[in-house]
Amino acid sequence: MKLRHSLLAMLLGTAVIGSSSALARDRDYDDRCANCGTVVDVEQVNRRDNHVGAGTAVGAIAGGVLGSTVGKGNGRTAATVGGAVAGGAIGHQVEKNNRDSDSAWRFRVDMDNGREVTVMQNDNPDVRSGDRVRVYNGRLERY
Repeated sequence: MKLRHSLLAMLLGTAVIGSSSALARDRDYDDRCANCGTVVDVEQVNRRDNHVGAGTAVGAIAGGVLGSTVGKGNGRTAATVGGAVAGGAIGHQVEKNNRDSDSAWRFRVDMDNGREVTVMQNDNPDVRSGDRVRVYNGRLERY
């Protein structure tokens, strides 16, 4: 009788220990994969930045300096103002053309927890629609 109880106790103990390690494994998997999902859309886009930046300022200064070397008196003042305006316009256009050429990748990801996330980054780490990924520090990485 004691032998039967001892065997039953060992069998139950083994089952409990085995199930708890399985639960721990599942919990570790969930912790690792909390930011995982499936890519549903990949699109290359042009980044647009509409603020006025250094190109306008540098162009205006350069145009004003060049304009101030022309003429005398009121003519010089008009040339300085005209040079600053023209230089600012040219500098803005050059900056805008350079800024509009920046392309990026936009990824739409259906997360395992039911959320939908959009990630923008400069490079495409060879990710396609249907790939499993992890979102880490605002970037995608294959998972």
